[in-house]
Amino acid sequence: MRYPSYSSAFATLAFAIAAAPLHAGSQPDAAIPLAAEGSPEIPIGIEAVTGYRSEFIYRGFNLGQNVIDFQLESEIALTNNLILSVGGWYATETGSGDFSETTGFLDLRYEWTHWALGIAASYHSFTHSFFEDGLDSGLFVTWAPNDDIQLTAGGYYDDGPGGWYGKLEGNWSRPLGDKSFVSLLTGVSWVDDYYLRSGWNDAYARFSYTYAFNDRVSVTPFVGTSISLDSGPASGSDYLWGGLWFEVNF
Repeated sequence: MRYPSYSSAFATLAFAIAAAPLHAGSQPDAAIPLAAEGSPEIPIGIEAVTGYRSEFIYRGFNLGQNVIDFQLESEIALTNNLILSVGGWYATETGSGDFSETTGFLDLRYEWTHWALGIAASYHSFTHSFFEDGLDSGLFVTWAPNDDIQLTAGGYYDDGPGGWYGKLEGNWSRPLGDKSFVSLLTGVSWVDDYYLRSGWNDAYARFSYTYAFNDRVSVTPFVGTSISLDSGPASGSDYLWGGLWFEVNF
């Protein structure tokens, strides 16, 4: 698994969860940070993340409230530059609603110096949701000008609704010592024939604080928001939510 060059064992664990786990409004392509120069530290790594969020906002749509989710991901360094990530997640409402989602995903990316280029695919199965089951796939490119910043552009086709989703996203992160970490994710999205929406979709942000108990276990409280940019008949609402992730690395 490769990480930014400043990382201690605590900071690497914190960055992995702070970047974008578990449906944080984007695809899993940003879940693992870009490479530092040199060989991978380990060829295979496994992460398990479980969490709670007050609102389950995905691509500007509110899919549920009081949701508990779980993600398991394995990352395999096929070469010094070619990285494969595979995994899945399950999410379910815990209150009066009965929404749930089961998803499997994989992405393959090539990393060099400050860049990463990859393909991502995920299959989503929903129950009691207006979202339709289907395969979501696309391309992404990420540029990391330094250890603190990542900028990502991605485009995806979802054959559930038969529409397109695109995003421009930035992630800033900074260690606060050996055991804690802050991260700010911001972005805008654009859609075409995506659940009756077309054009600019939403602007979103998430701020998180991670504390690593050791080099394998961390906890991350976070707050997020999504602001609708769509003015059509299927325009969304503005949302504010909070939650907590708990992560274990194997």
